[in-house]
Amino acid sequence: MLRRPRQVPGYHLDVARYFFATPGIEQAHRAEVLADVHRFLEQPASSIDTPAALSRWLARYDSLSKTLNRHDLYVYLRAEEDSNDRADGTADEVLEAAIASVDSTAERILGQVGAAKLRTYLAGDASLAPQRYFIESMLARASHLSRCAATCAQLAGPALDNLTSSYKSLDNRLLAGDGFPSKTAAAEFAARWDPFVANEERFASLLIPIIDLRRGEARAQGFAGAPAAAYFADHLAPPEVDRALVAVRQSDGYKRYTELLAGVASRRLHVAPSALHAWDLDRIDTYDPARVPFKDALRLILAAEKPMGAEYASQYARLFDPASGRLELCRSATCDRTGFSVGYAGLVSGLFYGSYSGDVGSMRAVAHEAGHAVHREFMADHQPLAVYNDGPKFLSESFAIFNELLFLDHLYRTAPSPAARAYYLNRFLADATFQVWGSAKETDLEESLYAAAARGKLRDAADLDALALQVFARYMPEPSLDPRMRVYWARDRLYFTDPLYDANYLFAGLLALEYLRRLDEEPAAFPARYIRLLENGFTDTPQALEKRFLGIDLEDAAGLVRDAAGLIGRRVVILRKLYDASQPSTTATHRGAGGIRAASPRTGA
Repeated sequence: MLRRPRQVPGYHLDVARYFFATPGIEQAHRAEVLADVHRFLEQPASSIDTPAALSRWLARYDSLSKTLNRHDLYVYLRAEEDSNDRADGTADEVLEAAIASVDSTAERILGQVGAAKLRTYLAGDASLAPQRYFIESMLARASHLSRCAATCAQLAGPALDNLTSSYKSLDNRLLAGDGFPSKTAAAEFAARWDPFVANEERFASLLIPIIDLRRGEARAQGFAGAPAAAYFADHLAPPEVDRALVAVRQSDGYKRYTELLAGVASRRLHVAPSALHAWDLDRIDTYDPARVPFKDALRLILAAEKPMGAEYASQYARLFDPASGRLELCRSATCDRTGFSVGYAGLVSGLFYGSYSGDVGSMRAVAHEAGHAVHREFMADHQPLAVYNDGPKFLSESFAIFNELLFLDHLYRTAPSPAARAYYLNRFLADATFQVWGSAKETDLEESLYAAAARGKLRDAADLDALALQVFARYMPEPSLDPRMRVYWARDRLYFTDPLYDANYLFAGLLALEYLRRLDEEPAAFPARYIRLLENGFTDTPQALEKRFLGIDLEDAAGLVRDAAGLIGRRVVILRKLYDASQPSTTATHRGAGGIRAASPRTGA
């Protein structure tokens, strides 16, 4: 029998309480639910011949989705606790495949029933009204994905899986020694970039075929290109994304922040601004915070939620309570070194963290993942339909990013000295500007790569490098852009594992900063409206939900960028004063300029 790894006392996610009492019980029930899946897949569209039949079919789909996810979360958590647990890892793969099959079958069945008949059923049976948005969304998806479902699954799918696997293997080998601070900022910068410069041809040999396959798959589905196909799934469109990119490029928010950092670095290093390097902006703070124990980090995160009111903060208090059994701090050598949230309709949400180090970055990450867990819990409490517990990734990410910004803002506001406040405000601004300007440059570069491939102009690493430097020059003022950043495309994991996802972070960042601005301006009214949005789930387009609950116009990209730049600009002024009030001393902590965001399991992050 497999021995489970020991966890940190007090912080263990109680799968026996919330999922299944024993592995044996789960296995027995899993066999039953997989048999139910088979029967669901075999049901013909012709059986949905009345509104009542449609209602029964939708209820069956909802129940099956909840049951499958309950099983999958159970085995997934066990596998994440112990990398030697091959049985649960394999079960996770089987269950994920079953979930995908059920979803694709639902899409196919509704497409076969047809829009005309489904709309007649909806008009004739008021009890179907809550499912209207789901049905319309599935019809829209079916009109595209059914065009090449079999061919794409048999040809493009396996090829993309193999390329992604090869990328992960190469990337993991290069990053095996990453994470150990170097003695100098220049050496640490070199350690982050030089391995990718040395191996860029190998990365190019993987990325270019991925781009070509994604392009072909998108065209086969009836899309103009891969960006349109990727954005469609999250209710975005290329013109909408491009308007946001133009607005970000025209804004001076990031430039003002970088100029401040350059001025501070210039004074402290006694060199002219023109002589600065990118890494000189990494270690300008004189404050070096101590590592924070996990329990104290939770206390800080909870304190950061207080401005959002008791209803919001109480969700975090329940999540963090050791007695709840909803939080796992995994410290075994076999734990997956990642963090993620779990939860679904009908299930309590939870949080898993396996790489906590006590620095600001890991505390911020816990705050981010806790934001996902609390969002899942609000939905579980108020949105019973499984189909509305998942939705556009940028909307989910906006809630988690808002939470990490609340946390960093709290650290800045409660810091004990000008140097400490400067350090934490710098961390806040580094995060906020990366969410918008960093995501914009990543999105712009990836779109440019796909456009170049469509023109036949993407052949090797040199072509990738040239585009990277060309695009980044639009966003990164000197000295923040170093020539070695030409291989940024090789370091952005999402380009290989989840292509064209970065646009989600751009819109999520803009929304998160807008939430923070609204909280600053409407501290009494905003929290209640925001909580109602979290509770609602994904019952409409993100554009409609944001406008209905918060009055935010997602179509006004220029306005969102202007608001974000205004918030950042006001804090840059404060940071300038704090640096002026801080006495220079030995430099200490680095911010990680040019850092790369990696997606987290189960969150799309």
